[in-house]
Amino acid sequence: MIPLFKVKKAGVYGSMQDMGRTGFRRFGVPVSGAMDFHAFQLGNYILGNDAKSPALELFLGGVELEILNDHRMVISGADLGAKLDGQPVPNWKTFNIYQGQTLSFTRPMQGSIAYVMPEGGFLSEELLGSSSVYPKGKLGSPLKKEMILFARQEQSMKFHRGLCQSEIPEYSADLKVKLWPSPHLNRFHPDSLNEFFQSTYQIKGGDRMGYLLEGNPLRFINGSDILSEATQFGTIQVPNSGQPIILMADAQTIGGYATIGKIAKEDLWKVVQLRRGGKVRFEELAR
Repeated sequence: MIPLFKVKKAGVYGSMQDMGRTGFRRFGVPVSGAMDFHAFQLGNYILGNDAKSPALELFLGGVELEILNDHRMVISGADLGAKLDGQPVPNWKTFNIYQGQTLSFTRPMQGSIAYVMPEGGFLSEELLGSSSVYPKGKLGSPLKKEMILFARQEQSMKFHRGLCQSEIPEYSADLKVKLWPSPHLNRFHPDSLNEFFQSTYQIKGGDRMGYLLEGNPLRFINGSDILSEATQFGTIQVPNSGQPIILMADAQTIGGYATIGKIAKEDLWKVVQLRRGGKVRFEELAR
């Protein structure tokens, strides 16, 4: 157990995440886990970590970390303006950190969520088989000032590693994504459905529970309320306002609003990286 970071500024929101906890949805506990699972997996790959090694997930920046021990690490995901003692450091490539230095994340340049990973991963308490923080279920704690974060092992890599440029994800603020249709489509006016698939929606706000969309409101034939049924990461619920909500990793396990579909997994990590004001359009997959 190696003390690695002391949190000087907690920023917008940060939490320890891995690939999530499985087998507990029937008890109302979401899977949680890394929002951008693609960036999370790539970061662990670069370091040669176990694929499920916990990482620090940061939203939008504002974080400042005092370094307590020498180590090697990587930042994957969004470009949040990372600086080491005021000097820019790259994403997607390992670099060394030294005791007494300060690692800071200033503001989002591209995307919204980044992952901070030490070689070997973080050492973090497991609850229900996962280190993923889920505050509403009192499973772990978000990043707080003065919190100490521990690395699982000392650094051992001899060479720096990184992704080649062609493999580095790009985070667009204007997306078109594929949508698996819901069995509830008959609850919407046909003209309203056509408008939905021809419209552009903007991200109004949100968090790890859900992203709120704003655009042409969907119109119902008999209202939005349904008997509660299972939901998942990427499900799009539509409440009576007609404005869609994309459910995220910490969303409730069941819901009582009609749904319009589920975002295809290969596009979900791209949507996750949208910031407020980002645009998204939907392409319906075959019914």
